[in-house]
Amino acid sequence: MRAFQGLRVVDFTRALSGPMSTQMLALLDADVIKVEPPGDGDQLRGVLASPEMAEKRLSPAFLTGNLRKRSLALDLKSPLGRNVAAKLVAGADVIVENFVPGTAQKLGIDYETVRKKNPNVVYCSISGYGQTGPRASEKAYDSAIQADSGMMSLTGHPESGPTRIGFMLVDVATGISAAFAIAAALYRRALTGEGQYLDVAMYDTALQLMCCQGADYLVRGHLPPLMGNESPMAQPTAGTFETSDGVILLATLTASHQENTFKAVGLEDLLEDPRFKDEQTRHRHLDEGRELLKPVFLTRSTEDWLLILKTHGVPVQAVRDLGQALSDPQLSHRSLLIDSGPLDGVSDKTPLLGAPFMANEDGPHNDGAPPAKVGQHSREILEEMGISAKDIDDLLSAIA
Repeated sequence: MRAFQGLRVVDFTRALSGPMSTQMLALLDADVIKVEPPGDGDQLRGVLASPEMAEKRLSPAFLTGNLRKRSLALDLKSPLGRNVAAKLVAGADVIVENFVPGTAQKLGIDYETVRKKNPNVVYCSISGYGQTGPRASEKAYDSAIQADSGMMSLTGHPESGPTRIGFMLVDVATGISAAFAIAAALYRRALTGEGQYLDVAMYDTALQLMCCQGADYLVRGHLPPLMGNESPMAQPTAGTFETSDGVILLATLTASHQENTFKAVGLEDLLEDPRFKDEQTRHRHLDEGRELLKPVFLTRSTEDWLLILKTHGVPVQAVRDLGQALSDPQLSHRSLLIDSGPLDGVSDKTPLLGAPFMANEDGPHNDGAPPAKVGQHSREILEEMGISAKDIDDLLSAIA
């Protein structure tokens, strides 16, 4: 039995952070009902997609955040839609929303309203800056939070200036944070019988991702400079080096790693040089050491250096592209890549990224494709709610 089997999750979220959180629950057998606005549905359906997939409202980004969910189309601004939503949340174990703070209250589906009829509910609100405070009403997207949180000030080269991270790190991390908070609240409910309200903010998540640098600033007021691909260890053997056919990254954190690097590349004599005899002297002569190492790495291929350096116990990997990473044979031993199931009009089988962990029993799995159409499961969900056939026809015709 998977952890969330039998749980009903009502998902009012869109874009990425919210859907990612509920997908983590769905992959452990929660029944996630994705409430989408009629018509275009979740805004992520048409983002980062080919024209064909955008027209079908089935972008890859949407697919990878909505596995195993059922779609219910509801106009939450209409009286009929609000009545259905009120009945839906009254029977939910978990409710997740990422509206602008205050919107759920206007729609009559906020925590205080819901818990009067459903006191045991676990209710999670995801937003940019949290539900309270001077910035609570501000809208937020991943790249904007990267800029505002200081994350960009840690990323980039001195020559280029601050740089955005090339993927939606804050969105995904916020979704995983929310999933953890929901799991903790469900465990607490199992112990106490009580529901709980959860307030998850993208801004908080972004700062927590930088916990080491944040602690460094809080403890001693240090703001790290832009270092590009250089290591904060400030050792000549750490960072990226070009090879004859690519780029490798050395993560030499300890003195033995650093010394073994000099030995592996045939420069062990430098360890007798006063400039490089220990970590302190190597730090002071960082640029000189790197200039001595650079031409040596250019003499061999990436594959050769990986073999040589790993044989000497040096932490090193090639700088690969995403396609190479997703083709790694290691993934055949993991459960990260899962089959989406048939996608109407797109393919019979598409690999997607699932949950980033495995379990010896009852781990994450997928037995249902993302909803190919907005409101694909509306009728069956409304029937399960006990709504009459006439009212279902009226509701569906109103949003057709």
